[in-house]
Amino acid sequence: MKIAGKKIGLSTQIFAAMLLGAVLGIVIGEPMTKVGFIGTIWLNCIKMIVVPMVLVTIVTGVVSQKDMKTLGRISFRIMAYYVITTLVACAIGILVTSIVKPGTIANFTGLASKEVTGSADITVADFFTGMFSSNIIQTFADGNILQTVVIAILLGVAILRMKNPEHKEKAIKGMNVLNDMVFSLINMIMLVSPIGVFFLMGDSFGKYGAGIFTSMATLVGTYYLACLVHVVLVYCTVIWVTAGINPLKFLKDSAELWVYTISTCSSVAAIPINIKVAKEKFNVPETISGFTVPLGSQIN
Repeated sequence: MKIAGKKIGLSTQIFAAMLLGAVLGIVIGEPMTKVGFIGTIWLNCIKMIVVPMVLVTIVTGVVSQKDMKTLGRISFRIMAYYVITTLVACAIGILVTSIVKPGTIANFTGLASKEVTGSADITVADFFTGMFSSNIIQTFADGNILQTVVIAILLGVAILRMKNPEHKEKAIKGMNVLNDMVFSLINMIMLVSPIGVFFLMGDSFGKYGAGIFTSMATLVGTYYLACLVHVVLVYCTVIWVTAGINPLKFLKDSAELWVYTISTCSSVAAIPINIKVAKEKFNVPETISGFTVPLGSQIN
């Protein structure tokens, strides 16, 4: 999209679509919910491509490594990073809510409540067992990203261990071709993101109106405040110290991802745009982002 000869960035288009959809949802109301299916179709297209994308990007990421030691080194570093940042995020969340105390401010009048009973005990054995699929087709059908990550790693390692050099080279080229095809499809879906976001926001605000968002504003606001603190103190500091990237530039270049994630409220749906931003804005190779981003969306 262009205005007066200037191209409008995708993040700006999505943000504008989000605001316009919210406004029309409040003003028009119920009729906006009748066309909400358009946003759902777009979101389904995003979710449809996630499993194939995770599979091919991780496989190509694994086979592009020099050796198994390189893969192991990357895996150890990213896992350590995720564990540390998750613990810090927990601490920030507890601290912010302890200071703001949103539950004492929020107005829940008129909102439905539901009693929650029972709990599920998850053991370490259950967690690790759940990472490994007993049925590849079922894993893909269920959209189980964590199991897909493990399957992709195993397939990548299997390709690296192939004895026949000719077959190995063909397998690697084939995965690279599939990777290009998948990201071509992702780019097609990204082009209509503003349309999808517009109808999703229109549907949400048309269904619930501004009232529920007003009553829950303190809870939602506290959540986003904690996220902002985490982004500024953790992400900005880390990329500044380790990569020398200016925090303001980081926030500006990654704006497309923030806006997209807020509008879809889905970490899974944000995987493609996350990898896209990492590659185009920060020159992070797909061999790295294709492995770390899907894994991070499940761990964090």
